[in-house]
Amino acid sequence: MSKTFIRILNWTLAVLLVLLGFSNCEPMDEYGVPNADYNLKGKVVDKADAKPIKGIRIGYYGGYINQANMYKVSRNPNVRFNADTTDIKGEYNFTQNSAIIPDGEIQVYVRDIDGNENGLYRDTVINANFENAVKSGKTKNWYVGKLTLNVDIELTKKVEGND
Repeated sequence: MSKTFIRILNWTLAVLLVLLGFSNCEPMDEYGVPNADYNLKGKVVDKADAKPIKGIRIGYYGGYINQANMYKVSRNPNVRFNADTTDIKGEYNFTQNSAIIPDGEIQVYVRDIDGNENGLYRDTVINANFENAVKSGKTKNWYVGKLTLNVDIELTKKVEGND
């Protein structure tokens, strides 16, 4: 009797598995936002003589400005993004993780923060386009890797009375 019972039980379980399927065979839903590490690096020089400039602050707002304009929402003043200050060679290098930017373009602000130490330079905003950036790192789930862009910046000195 026990052999017959085990056979019937095995057949019953097999039929149930075929009819109901396996619960873990379906793909899992993932929640999140596609994101990447945006790495911006380069050198800041004086436009007149190509000498490196120390003490210049370079940063960006990730895609937040473009997304805020696209969705017509106001910027959150508490959202802070990464920045770097140029060294004695005029070089900077920083990385910010951000949601993927639809058009690949990020506004970068360039600001002279050291006062009159090395002369006064005009603040400016440039657009950095990450569409052709060098991609590195492994992709995993929503993370698409590190996008590195080299941007050299030329600044002009402020002229008294005009700025």
